[in-house]
Amino acid sequence: MYKEFDEKISKSVVNTLAVDWDETTGDYPLAFRELSKRFDRVIVVTVNDELVLEDVCKHFDRTPETLDIYCFPFDRYTYEDIGPWKASVCEREKVALMFDDDPNVIRNCHKIGVNAILVSERSWKFD
Repeated sequence: MYKEFDEKISKSVVNTLAVDWDETTGDYPLAFRELSKRFDRVIVVTVNDELVLEDVCKHFDRTPETLDIYCFPFDRYTYEDIGPWKASVCEREKVALMFDDDPNVIRNCHKIGVNAILVSERSWKFD
């Protein structure tokens, strides 16, 4: 189950890690689990609407109070809006750092001043 992102409400927690799930956390589960220990809060910003909060909490060894899942609302946006939408979630949630496998997400984060790192071994994504 994922949480609907309310564009009018943001949290004030500063030490927040944002991660994409598929082809990011899913490809490097141990690394992101270890990295997440250094943050007060983790948010998963994804297009995967099949994630279950309980399972993701187990993966990161966290409680639901310190982890949220935000899923891209395909019913309101188009595929081209994924990058700007993920960046806006990161900005409003005041994340310290975002990891994603999509260069478009990273570019959109950088445009608005969100620290973001590209994680991808798939060279075709850079074309």
